[in-house]
Amino acid sequence: MRDDIYALAFLVGDVIMIAGGYWAGWKFIKQYGNYLLGLEWFIIATSGVNFLIWALRFPEDKAAGEASPQYAVAFFLDAFSRSVGITLLLVVGFLAVTHRYKSSVAVDVAIFAVGIGAGLYLGQSKFQDHVDDAGHHILYTGPATIYLVVNLLTLVFLVYLTKRLWDIGATKVAIATLLVSLAGTGIALGYDFFPFPASVDPLQDRALFYALALTVWGLQLFTYFFAYRALHDHNVAPGRASEAVAPKDVLA
Repeated sequence: MRDDIYALAFLVGDVIMIAGGYWAGWKFIKQYGNYLLGLEWFIIATSGVNFLIWALRFPEDKAAGEASPQYAVAFFLDAFSRSVGITLLLVVGFLAVTHRYKSSVAVDVAIFAVGIGAGLYLGQSKFQDHVDDAGHHILYTGPATIYLVVNLLTLVFLVYLTKRLWDIGATKVAIATLLVSLAGTGIALGYDFFPFPASVDPLQDRALFYALALTVWGLQLFTYFFAYRALHDHNVAPGRASEAVAPKDVLA
């Protein structure tokens, strides 16, 4: 019964993340021309689709699942987003509404290049095992520290973003932004440093943890879109439209 509940929660969380990624990603591109955020949201949604198909293909055959190319792809996409995507890329993408800064094509390409490099390095097979032969959780100190540091640095920006939202009167979005950002940091800590006890969530598959993680990440995708929209609408409101028409090339 517990396993069935965990599996259902995992599927629901993954669907939330997929829906948030594709829906909000398309909105970022279609409505705001923000390809940085739009493409990253698409990457996260595609990661969710890959993860879902992989989980349905190998529900019990762990060895076959780990031998599948989808397994390596899942780790690469996860490493890309955790290291650069929902950190540096998110911050630069949001500068369009916080500082009216539009990054150049060269900057965009450089960010994605860094992300690809980080994904290839941090997604290596030597960092993929969750448990050792004795069934104990494995902590990869280097990658775990990188993920946590970039997450905390991004959290500082998101707290600033929360204040900006609060100041313009978007209090509900501000509170939601702060809550999902703190929850995201909690997931980052639990991912590597504080796994659930094996008696609650078996370390071999971590179904409960991934259900919570996918749900939080999905809610982040929706919430950050609404935060972006609130700031954009504020910037182009009557009396401010002329100030927001021509984005600056440098930080204000």
